[in-house]
Amino acid sequence: MAEPVEGGWRTLAFSREEAWVVHAALLDRVRTAVEAGDTAEGYPELDALTALEDGRERFAPDEIGVVRRALEVYLRSAPPRDLAPGRAALRRTGVPGAPDT
Repeated sequence: MAEPVEGGWRTLAFSREEAWVVHAALLDRVRTAVEAGDTAEGYPELDALTALEDGRERFAPDEIGVVRRALEVYLRSAPPRDLAPGRAALRRTGVPGAPDT
């Protein structure tokens, strides 16, 4: 579950394996958007990647949504090794009061 921090930001403390899958899911979304020529919204996944890679584990609410959507799509066809850590990462993106996925 994403822990709230000051200013509406949330902390997502992914394990190393979870972070690897989140990274793969976000990059997959960027690749898909680039290949489709879909640049209307820019690439919000790059902001989420920056948050993931900067080591602070702080995400804006919209970045958490981007991570969640990327994982939902990625896990539909992910390699078997990514399924368990990907599902765990997806649960971390849940909002308070929402059922786990």
